Amino acid sequence: MSHGGMAAWGRGHAVSFYTLDSEGFGAVARFVADGWAGDECVVLVATGPHRAAVETLLVALGHDPASQAASGRYLTLDAEETLAELVVDGHLDADLFMRRVDEVVTEASAAGRPIRAFGEMVALLWQRGQIEEAISLELLWNQLLRDYDFSLLCAYPTGVFDHAELVDVRRVCDLHTDLMPVDGSSSTDGAQLSLGHACSRVYLPTASSVPAARHFVVDVLKAWGHDSLTADAALIVSELATNAVTHAASPFRALVDRRRGGLRIGVEDAARAPLERRTAEADDISGRGVDIVAALSARWGYSPVPGGKVVWAELLLDPTRSRAG
Repeated sequence: MSHGGMAAWGRGHAVSFYTLDSEGFGAVARFVADGWAGDECVVLVATGPHRAAVETLLVALGHDPASQAASGRYLTLDAEETLAELVVDGHLDADLFMRRVDEVVTEASAAGRPIRAFGEMVALLWQRGQIEEAISLELLWNQLLRDYDFSLLCAYPTGVFDHAELVDVRRVCDLHTDLMPVDGSSSTDGAQLSLGHACSRVYLPTASSVPAARHFVVDVLKAWGHDSLTADAALIVSELATNAVTHAASPFRALVDRRRGGLRIGVEDAARAPLERRTAEADDISGRGVDIVAALSARWGYSPVPGGKVVWAELLLDPTRSRAG
């Protein structure tokens, strides 16, 4: 997975890119378990083998999917069968989709619980080469999120993007937000920004993701009223994102977190190897990223997370306080 845990996600439409291994299924299992811990009804739209893998891990975590289903807190749909119902003559039928999801949401919310959902139908469409239909389905999910109060995680196997056009990849990332509590602000590129304490966005490991992450962080800080910190924050996230693209070669997540007296800028990737700081020679044209981050921040470091690590740097809101050396 590009990131793990997921317990902190609020309402919204998140995307995750994963490999089909224990970490990938484990992250989905934790997403489901976190929903049950919050007394939510979880809807799992997955292929048969993937559902079995997730439920096996849930049992290992001490959960009983069957009893959760019996109590109305767990609904499952077969992604392939459901997609077959919704695609007519090779095209996604929007009316059928809306009616089917309305049925599911009505059933899931019958007891008044919040809803969280995991879905693989978009990934199936993409794997079949039906890119426009996949994008259409994402747009329909976004429309539903305006009408219903639920959280949604859409997952893509990382391999589906190996031969994708960059414009299609950008469209997928732009259709998703990974948000903490939101209070309705918008950035210049139309991405909804959090006015709560944290905000993040997922990117693919392409060169264009570095400036995209930089603009995202700058937009968040401007929305929060911290314009004076944008220059340092932009340089920090650029260096961290470049490291993720160059060394981790995995999707990464750019994070901005408001903390007491400061801000934390971070980049989370799927590489488990610890961060290595090396000394650049005088004539080297690269290799100074960590030194730049250290010079600009009050404190920096890295922390392991399920499926990878997050490298972070903290900026002080009080300019009179000195930076750490």
